[in-house]
Amino acid sequence: MVKRFYTSVKTGQTEAGYFVALDDRRLKTPAKRDIDLPTQALATALAEEWDAQEEEVLPASMPVMRLVATAIDRVGDALDATVASFVDYADSDMLLYRAEAPPKLVKHQDENWLPVLAWAKGRFDLAFTVTSGVLPVDQPADNVARLTKIAGRDVFRVSGLAHGAALLGSAILTLALEAGEISAERAHALSNLDALFQIDEWGADAEAMERLEQIALDIQALNRYFSALKP
Repeated sequence: MVKRFYTSVKTGQTEAGYFVALDDRRLKTPAKRDIDLPTQALATALAEEWDAQEEEVLPASMPVMRLVATAIDRVGDALDATVASFVDYADSDMLLYRAEAPPKLVKHQDENWLPVLAWAKGRFDLAFTVTSGVLPVDQPADNVARLTKIAGRDVFRVSGLAHGAALLGSAILTLALEAGEISAERAHALSNLDALFQIDEWGADAEAMERLEQIALDIQALNRYFSALKP
C-alpha cells in the first residue's frame, strides 16, 4: 500500500479539459498519461475520491479513478474491442434468458424485466427475442449495429458502458441506468433478481449477502460516474 503523499487536492481547467491536482501536481494515470476530463463534475468526483484517502491510498476505494484510468490507458488504445465487449450483450444480455420454473420466478422476471425491454424498444428501437433456458437464441441482426452506434466513440462513456454491462450482466440495464430511467437501487434489484428471489424464498448466507452488498456499492459508483459525465 502507498501512504498518502499529498496534502491538498484541487481541480482546474485547461483547453484540453478539466484536471485534478495533488499538491499542485497534476494527477496522471497509472501509465503516466495526463488526465483531461470532459466535465467539471467528473473532475470533482475524482478529486473527492483522492481527498477522502486517509493515511494510506486505497485504490479499491476509488471506483471513479479506476473508470477514468481505464478510459485513458486501456479504452483509448482498444476502443473498437471495448465497444465490441459491450455490444456482445446483444446476444447474451441476462434480460433475454428467462427461467423455465418455478412459475413464481418466471412471473417475477416478466413483471420486472419486460418494462425495461419495452423502454429499450421505445428509446433506441432495440427489439430482442426472449427465450427460456440457457441455450442461445438468434437476435435481430441490426441490434449489433444499433448498439455500436449507441455506444459511440467517447472513451469515458465507453469505459462506463463496458464496465456496466459486465457488472450488471446487461447492456440494456446499463443504458437504462445511464439514462436515468432506473436508479442504482433498481439496477441492483433487476440485475440480481434471481439471487434476491432465492434469498426471499430460502434465506441467505453471510457470504452471499456480502457479495450483493459489494455489487450494490459498485453500481452506486457507476451511477455517480455516469451522472458526472453529463454536461
